[in-house]
Amino acid sequence: MRMGFEIKIIEFLQSGRTPFFDTSFQLISQMGSWLGVVFLCVVLLIFNRHLIIWYLGTYGVVLGVVNLLKNVVARVRPFNVTDQIVSIGDVVQDYSFPSGHVACATAIAIFFGLFLFTYFKGKGARTLIVICCAVYVGLVALSRMYLGKHYLTDLIGGFVISGVICVVGILFMFWYMVKKLKALGILNSHGGKNEG
Repeated sequence: MRMGFEIKIIEFLQSGRTPFFDTSFQLISQMGSWLGVVFLCVVLLIFNRHLIIWYLGTYGVVLGVVNLLKNVVARVRPFNVTDQIVSIGDVVQDYSFPSGHVACATAIAIFFGLFLFTYFKGKGARTLIVICCAVYVGLVALSRMYLGKHYLTDLIGGFVISGVICVVGILFMFWYMVKKLKALGILNSHGGKNEG
């Protein structure tokens, strides 16, 4: 599962190494890990406690699937394949595919975007939210390659796996909410609000 062009991408990124980039990409990488999770949990805890339950539940599934696939695929990390690639920053000893950081960042972006959508209804504002969330995930992905931890396909895998699970989780959340509102008599069987 190793492709030459993926190695070349990482080598190209690391050819421009500077102390500034090393530090910056390590920080960005952590925003796709525990720092990002803590940030979103604090925001949701303050503004939307209902959504935090669904986020943590969905992210738990994402984490479980990612860890399962890591052990099933057992792909060796780039810095263990060639001496031309250096592992920068945190020490990792597990497998490479899929990227847990990108999977985490994708879940954060989707749920944070969903949270912001409840406050911003305009098309322009929502477009900007989507762009910002996409840039955030893209930067986390770029950081994981720059740091020598992942191949491009690891990042794509983490994004797709997390994206699919999060969409399913959100659809289930909306289904549950509609079902609950109908049971309380707030919504009728056609999805409209009951008058009264």
